[in-house]
Amino acid sequence: MNPIKATYCNPIQIENTPSGHWLDAVTKADLSVPDFRSCADPGVIWHDGKWIMYPSYRMAYVSEDFVHWKHVNIGIPHLRYSPAIVHFRDKWYLIGHNMSEVYSSDSPLGPFVLCGHMKDVHGNEMKPLDGCYLADGDRLYFYWVGAEKPKNGEDVEAFTGTVGVELDPDRPWQCITEPVWLNRFDPSVTWQCTGENNQNKRMGWLEGQWAIKIGKRYFIMYSGAGTQYSTYATDVIYSDEGPLTGFKPQKRGGPLTQKRTGLLRGAGHGCIVEGPGGTYWAFYSTLYNFHHNYERRVGMDLVCIDENGELYCPRMTETPQYVPGVMADPEKENDTGWLPLTFYQRPTATSFVPGREPWYAVDDSVYSWWQPTAEDPEKTIEIPLGNQTEYWLHSVRLLWRDIGMDVRGGIHPGAFQYVIEYRTLKDAEWRMLVDASQNTTDLCVDYRDFSPVRANSIRLRILGSPRGIEPGLVSLTAFGKCACGEAY
Repeated sequence: MNPIKATYCNPIQIENTPSGHWLDAVTKADLSVPDFRSCADPGVIWHDGKWIMYPSYRMAYVSEDFVHWKHVNIGIPHLRYSPAIVHFRDKWYLIGHNMSEVYSSDSPLGPFVLCGHMKDVHGNEMKPLDGCYLADGDRLYFYWVGAEKPKNGEDVEAFTGTVGVELDPDRPWQCITEPVWLNRFDPSVTWQCTGENNQNKRMGWLEGQWAIKIGKRYFIMYSGAGTQYSTYATDVIYSDEGPLTGFKPQKRGGPLTQKRTGLLRGAGHGCIVEGPGGTYWAFYSTLYNFHHNYERRVGMDLVCIDENGELYCPRMTETPQYVPGVMADPEKENDTGWLPLTFYQRPTATSFVPGREPWYAVDDSVYSWWQPTAEDPEKTIEIPLGNQTEYWLHSVRLLWRDIGMDVRGGIHPGAFQYVIEYRTLKDAEWRMLVDASQNTTDLCVDYRDFSPVRANSIRLRILGSPRGIEPGLVSLTAFGKCACGEAY
């Protein structure tokens, strides 16, 4: 790890990313597809110098350095999808997607206990979809997905949008106002329309609310286009009037976060968080959906405020960035400048399963992978970086797929053991770059930075994998800069 300026790289490296089927079995969702791993729909806070993430599937994850995210048991295994978290009157409150149960704790890390059931102004139990809170002084508000049938000849499948209420501050599960519509699917706004190319003008399904107050302005973040599509994105509406009135789109246009190309695609359903030094960061869900529509990972990028007080994201990244709090002016200097060096090179391998050739470890896609044969004692892939050119290597990122994983059947994911080596034009001897031969940490996204080395090629040797699981290498990406014109 670089001791001076630590870096991270999307998707965020989260240990023990859980099984999707583990949650599917609870929600009685589709269990016919192979088991998969997922972490998505993040609600994040920055509290007492710690980042705490409450995502779908399992809660919670904590990081003190923004590099290592560790799972912490908060007394609730999960809240299905898209948990909502708020700090109000010295208590922390949590609620999940399509659930009435509200939990509270004296600490953001629990233990959380049941304190009430969400009820509308008439006392009827509610199960709001994709809810979120906003604490505004001594008043508390709640927002969720509203849905209504088309009317007056409107040619759409359904209308969804954001609705909001005020809660009883003494019983923060009881609504004290009727729901108010704050925004609504607009078929004329292309990014809101469903589909890989936003082609369905009759469906939008706005979802994934998150509310934040910056200065005197109220912002509500929301998502659209469908979590299974590259067009999955977020935008914000804002109000200078109050938390339940006067919301409008930003004049600069949207969306706020969107990424339709590259290894990581889709940037929807997340949150905006104030971090160190008064900076703001957007967390979001990104696609990984080979087996299942909800197979996702988490990304994060900087959010800035323009001269009109509107929000924008300067860049959507999949290359190394400096962690929050490192750079004085992250809008201008947070990108390391390290480039991917391995994409579309021509690797060789000691073996491969038919249809899982070594090429698929460098093809810039999460929908394919290199898979060595089970009988291969070496399990090695070598990637040239250039013919007669060397590069300064600064970091590597491995994306794994757990072939044969079946949590309900007793085959659990776990740690992979491996080493990454490099060599130069002058020396044919392989030298150690990353020694994870004794690795015990389960990281399906494994990012490591180090003091730079000069190299012409790298190789990965897989030494071990969890019981019953064969390793699939979705991507091995080395990041760095050309060493052109630099003598030894």
